[in-house]
Amino acid sequence: MGTFMNFRRHQQKWAYQLSNSKYGALGVDVDKKGIEALRDMTNDLFPGSFCTVVRDPKDPKQGLILHEDGAGSKPIVSYLLYREAGDPACFEPLAADVIAMNVDDVICVGGSPEVFSDYVALNALKVDKVPLLNSLAKGFAKSFSMLKRHGSQLLFGGGETADLPDVIRTLDVSGTVFARVTLEQAITGDRISPGDAIVGIRSGGKCSYEERPNSGIMCNGISLARHALLSNAHLKKYPEISDPGIKGYYGRFLVGDYVDDLGMTVGEAITSPTRIFLPIALEILRHADVKAMVHNTGGGLTKCIKLGKGTLYVKDSLPEPDPIFKLIMAESGDPPRQMCRNFNMGVGLEVVVGKGDVDAVLKAAGKFGVGAQVIGRCERRPGGNAVRLKTGYGEFEYL
Repeated sequence: MGTFMNFRRHQQKWAYQLSNSKYGALGVDVDKKGIEALRDMTNDLFPGSFCTVVRDPKDPKQGLILHEDGAGSKPIVSYLLYREAGDPACFEPLAADVIAMNVDDVICVGGSPEVFSDYVALNALKVDKVPLLNSLAKGFAKSFSMLKRHGSQLLFGGGETADLPDVIRTLDVSGTVFARVTLEQAITGDRISPGDAIVGIRSGGKCSYEERPNSGIMCNGISLARHALLSNAHLKKYPEISDPGIKGYYGRFLVGDYVDDLGMTVGEAITSPTRIFLPIALEILRHADVKAMVHNTGGGLTKCIKLGKGTLYVKDSLPEPDPIFKLIMAESGDPPRQMCRNFNMGVGLEVVVGKGDVDAVLKAAGKFGVGAQVIGRCERRPGGNAVRLKTGYGEFEYL
């Protein structure tokens, strides 16, 4: 009985911690508690680096990377657009999302992505599977072609499609990438030194290889974005877009509402495909000595906190957040401190280099028409890593 009561108290404490933030109240844990049990099982050669790297048993000088990530809850908004417009093309951008969330993670350790596979789980009672898969195939083909033009040959190794109407309310799209890295060239964060510069590369705007302007949101924080921005009218019409236990969809917009500050509809802004930074990162690596690279996904501007040892990441020259982040903050009431943990706030990729390599990084980003600037520096911090942000909304420190 005592053990059960202890479990209940732990469960209640966990639930309270989740509900203490707008994001947590939606059942999302940005800290990803519990993954330590799985992380401890890995044969990671560089604990604390951005991705897990294991030694190739057939070539001890080579590292292997098998990385999986998905589009988060963004497919739910794509589903809404699909149901409202009746056009399966609404699903096409999810392909770029899934590729970006994988290849941009592995390049952060210097990994060269070689093979990609997809996983699509859906409720076929709600989504017409054939048009969905045709749309995703078109999106994957576009991304593969773009990457090939910019020097990265990513092979498609097939995947899995699962009809799971009793498990999935709408659909889920994810993928896995296999990559290699020469171990002596791996980017681990261990060489970060006091005085190194942090260069931020924008997630929004229009990149030269993108078809249209990007809102910058990427794939994290989507649960908060859709519930804070979208009207309850959508939930009443399509109850499958949320769990009955969540008090969500309290926004004032429909997916098709155009917002001047966004320069697009709310639905287009939320489903704007995650920028694929791989071509930019490869250009940077050709011309600069990169000590660390951070893809600002889960954890937002604090994503770097686990990288390296004894480092204080001071980010005191951050760019103005893209309009989508300002809108989410205003509509959700989520405090700025939490917004910076949930979202990239306009900085999709961070590159840590010595001061002498800053110009090379800026030039590489500029080659593709992407905004970039020095957003801060690294300082020594005995006792563990920390992040200090200076924003227009206040100064925040994360340990």
